[in-house]
Amino acid sequence: MHPTTLEYSPLFRRDADFPTVFDWVGCAATGLERIVELNVQTVKTSLREQEVLAGAALSFQSFSEVIDLQSQQLPAAVKKTFAYWRHVEEIAVETGGELASVMQASFQRFVATLRAPVDIAMSTARAQGDTSSLLTMDPPRAAAGTAAAILDSSGKIISDNESDGGVD
Repeated sequence: MHPTTLEYSPLFRRDADFPTVFDWVGCAATGLERIVELNVQTVKTSLREQEVLAGAALSFQSFSEVIDLQSQQLPAAVKKTFAYWRHVEEIAVETGGELASVMQASFQRFVATLRAPVDIAMSTARAQGDTSSLLTMDPPRAAAGTAAAILDSSGKIISDNESDGGVD
């Protein structure tokens, strides 16, 4: 038997996992930042509009003119509300798409990490021209005309390919 040197290579390394976490957090933070910017812009616009409306309300002579001004603002407020939520939805969809692409890339790296040891073992087995008991490249073959049977530890036949498949 010839000696084999094994090199330890962990499947999961912390330094490889950190960029994924930072990518996820970065995508989520970007979406949150955009929502905050939208809210700040909405508050600034709302405060300016309220200032103009307050000045107009103070210049009116009657209370009915103030009521009319407020009722005229209702359709504009509804349109602004729908526009705000449309922007929120766009931000959420874009952030979700970015997170999905980051998750897909992470999953592909994970699969590649899990597949690497198998690829190495397969290439080593092919290079040596033999297979181990754990790694086979060809399916097992039964000899022609030979009955295959499953035996328990005492040697009693549990199942074979000639019976109906039931356990005795």
